[in-house]
Amino acid sequence: MPRSRSKRRASAALTAALTAVALSSMSPALAYSGSGAAAYADKYALSPNTPAYPVFGADCTNFVSQALHVGGGYPFRGAYTNESSEKVWWSRGSGPTKDTFSWSASWVGAYELYRFLLADQPGGHPKGTAPGSSTDYWTPDSVVTGDVLFYDWGQGEGVSHAAMQVGYGADANKPEWKGNYVDYHTTNRYHAFWSLKPYNAAWATTTIYFMNIDPANK
Repeated sequence: MPRSRSKRRASAALTAALTAVALSSMSPALAYSGSGAAAYADKYALSPNTPAYPVFGADCTNFVSQALHVGGGYPFRGAYTNESSEKVWWSRGSGPTKDTFSWSASWVGAYELYRFLLADQPGGHPKGTAPGSSTDYWTPDSVVTGDVLFYDWGQGEGVSHAAMQVGYGADANKPEWKGNYVDYHTTNRYHAFWSLKPYNAAWATTTIYFMNIDPANK
């Protein structure tokens, strides 16, 4: 006996619902969370996450890498392999000393992280440069919370510092400076004006490179 019209409609509705679920599961999920990375950076800007991670003498990139991975969900690439390759990015072990911790060059080196983000897919997208003398309130519109700023101090070493953009407002230590602000390590700072002009005596020779982190990294 043929099914009733109401049963056919119910069956069709169920089929459509199941199809929608299947299609939605096929859609790529956005994995990298800029807000999560920024929250991690805020939490550990002044008090490093030890003993989970060691603290390096030049700790800026180790700190940014932690924020990208732990807070933002950016996954390891080529985990525990070829530590010098620009296509890998990982760490393992725990602190508080480096003796129980291993890492790729891109985890701890600012230039190496910069090169990794350019090489990875979808990775990061360069969004221009600015001088360290900049007093502009904002970084470029395409640079958002959870993105990374790289600094060349102009001393012949190339990119040698990294920081994470975490928000907008007044510099925590110099409130007369208002604009986008960053967190960073080595000299640990929380909510510092993004160009670092208030802190960098050599600002006139500094070049800042903006890196937008693609939210599709997973």
